[in-house]
Amino acid sequence: MLILKKWLIFQLSERGEYSLEDDPTLIEHLIEKFFSGSYFLPLSYDRTNTYDNKVFLFRGYIFLEFCPEFKREYIKLTSSPYFTGPLLTSRKIHILPDIEIRKFKRQLARMVRPRVKVGDEVRILDGKYKNLEATIMEYYKKEKTVDLSVELKCMSIIVPKIPIMYLENISKVKKNTKNILQDKVTALIAENTQGLSRKEIILNINLNDKEIKRLSTCLSRAVKKGFLKSFLNNDKRLIFTLR
Repeated sequence: MLILKKWLIFQLSERGEYSLEDDPTLIEHLIEKFFSGSYFLPLSYDRTNTYDNKVFLFRGYIFLEFCPEFKREYIKLTSSPYFTGPLLTSRKIHILPDIEIRKFKRQLARMVRPRVKVGDEVRILDGKYKNLEATIMEYYKKEKTVDLSVELKCMSIIVPKIPIMYLENISKVKKNTKNILQDKVTALIAENTQGLSRKEIILNINLNDKEIKRLSTCLSRAVKKGFLKSFLNNDKRLIFTLR
């Protein structure tokens, strides 16, 4: 008969919380030194120290396998400056069934494995290219890493083998931004039945620098999709009108 584990919720001290945030390996080494059972840290981090970003499911707690035989080991951990001891509920030790820990592990796995695919636009959350936006060129599912194309000021570069846990998928945000610009332009052109040139569009609606740069692409796509039509007027200017 399979006996499922039970788990103890172990509280970190203020010093322990700081250490887990700063260097989780210190807490792991301490647990492994004094505790012989299984444990679960509710966070994910890069053990190679290439990236600083950490993903926390919970803060302030860790989970230790519960067994009366481990009583002395719990006491050793509590006597360290990094732990305050088991979490008590109505003066009783709070015990979790194994199924709850499995749920936590699945939840953490979803947090560190964002849904991305080739072609998605992402923001890099950590490392040398932190905060830059990029496009996924290759996805290595087994390794959970991707190759990215990053547009710099004067060139485009390929950044290989970035773990997906350090990416934020911004494709939907980008798509919504494109739709907002298209809606602005279409509404303006609808009010001017004779049509407008690109320059006239810029003069008649409030656009930021990014929107102005994307305006030509937006107009071209709108023509291709059939929302707008274009023609050259007598002054050889390209005019856009509604179909």
